[in-house]
Amino acid sequence: MPQFRVLREACCAQDDQLGPLEATYEVSASATLGEFVHAVASSRFLQYSATHTSIVGYAGGTQFVRVFSSYYCNGQEPDFFVSPDVPASAVVRGADIHFRFT
Repeated sequence: MPQFRVLREACCAQDDQLGPLEATYEVSASATLGEFVHAVASSRFLQYSATHTSIVGYAGGTQFVRVFSSYYCNGQEPDFFVSPDVPASAVVRGADIHFRFT
C-alpha cells in the first residue's frame, strides 16, 4: 500500500509547539484523491482557528484541494482543484503533501 507523508502548517503558536505537524497515511493503491483527503480530514490531523478556517493541500508545489474546518465552516465539503476521482498516487507522485494557510 502506498504511504503519503503529510506536513501541515501550524494554525497558531500553541499548535506549533504541541501539535504533530507531520503524519504518514497509508491508503490502498486504488484510493482516489477524494478518499485520501477524506482520510486526512477525518483523522483530525489538520487544525484550524477562528482566523484560519480553511487550509490548502499541495503536492509537488501544485495545489489540489482546499479543506474547510468542520467547526468554523459548518461542514463545508472540500473544494478540489483537480477531480477527486483520480487516483491519489497520480496526483501525489511520490512528493510530500503540504497543507498551508493562504
